[in-house]
Amino acid sequence: MKRRTAIRRILLTGAVGAGVFSGYEWYQWNKSPDFDYLDKHRATLAALTQTILPPGPNMPGAAEAGVHDFIIRFVKDCAAIHNANTFIDGLKDLVHYSRSNYKKEFEACTPTEQTAILTRFQEKGRPFTGVMGKAQNKYLGKAFFFLLRDYTVHGYCTSELGASKGLAYVAVPGSFHGCIPKTPGQRAWATK
Repeated sequence: MKRRTAIRRILLTGAVGAGVFSGYEWYQWNKSPDFDYLDKHRATLAALTQTILPPGPNMPGAAEAGVHDFIIRFVKDCAAIHNANTFIDGLKDLVHYSRSNYKKEFEACTPTEQTAILTRFQEKGRPFTGVMGKAQNKYLGKAFFFLLRDYTVHGYCTSELGASKGLAYVAVPGSFHGCIPKTPGQRAWATK
């Protein structure tokens, strides 16, 4: 919603308003990220990743695979500065929303409450459709929820536990066998 409002504001206020707004957004995206905030909210990140990828039968969840630690390291060392700022600001917004609406930390919420909070942030960050959506993703980047989702899946699928227990893993090098039918209940394939 914040980004949609920002795009509308740019379109309605014209070039002068857009210049001032663009300067503010440029500052927000390029300021020094608050990496200490990530370390302080490690338990919140663990609960977030576990909500996105919960454990299943014979399959570990994202928290057991250490995806929250991967996300902290990835945001600190690999993410573009504007993505790091978007992620940390989104995490701050989620923590504030959880405290103000549920009177407790995200990790203390019930699974139903956690899903409701994440659904709200998913809807809040949903991009426009069509050409405006493509422009929004290209110039403004992804919203917090979608960065969280992408980092969680990436961290899970590249972790040893996720690749070996959550996915079917075949060591490489090996021979290639294309178009092998999957058996019912078989896990997706992973490579490392």
